[in-house]
Amino acid sequence: MDTSTDPVRLFIRSTLSERQLNMSNVSKKLGKNHAYLHQFLDRGIPARLPELVREQLAKILEVPEAQLRGGGPNAGVSGPARVGRALSQAASDKIPVLGLGKAESAGLFPWSGEIIDYVSRPPQLVGATQAYGVYVDGSTMEPRYYAGELIYVHPGKPITLGAFVLVHVRPESEGEQPRAFMKRLVRRTANKVTFEHFNPPKEVDFKASEILSMHKIVGSAESSSL
Repeated sequence: MDTSTDPVRLFIRSTLSERQLNMSNVSKKLGKNHAYLHQFLDRGIPARLPELVREQLAKILEVPEAQLRGGGPNAGVSGPARVGRALSQAASDKIPVLGLGKAESAGLFPWSGEIIDYVSRPPQLVGATQAYGVYVDGSTMEPRYYAGELIYVHPGKPITLGAFVLVHVRPESEGEQPRAFMKRLVRRTANKVTFEHFNPPKEVDFKASEILSMHKIVGSAESSSL
């Protein structure tokens, strides 16, 4: 297979570079030999990442696991092609907008990671190759972010307490889509992470093991236009 054009491998390379992660060190964190990622990215071995490796790598890279699927000779073009398209657009003056399902009462929504639109890149995301946008669904973050508002997300930005974040969490059942939510980070320990939503005022706890990734929200189209 041509590893140089495979969208999943391109995505992994780009993310490793953006996070300034060493390929050998990441391979060891996966419990593999130091050349594992090199063989996967450059030699096409294995053709596709095993499920367990995919889950672990998604945590290390702090990306949704769905973005690491595919890459084999029989992989469908829909998911990987969208990722590849996002990577090419990221270097331009556009960023992808990723879709989400209808928010549940607790403020969680199904996360597919599918690209539904492209919008102009705001100043705070210049040079951020993995940046993306999301339209807010629901009212749990009002009056900070309103339903229908476009928020900007920077996966590579360091996250500190008090930051507004888009969080991806494990699906309730195997084979289902991951879930996601927008909240303010209050505190975190090795076992528990606490978030805040505004409407109604409330703190919610999640087990640290439930969280796949946490990406910083760096603003919105509304605030950028003020």
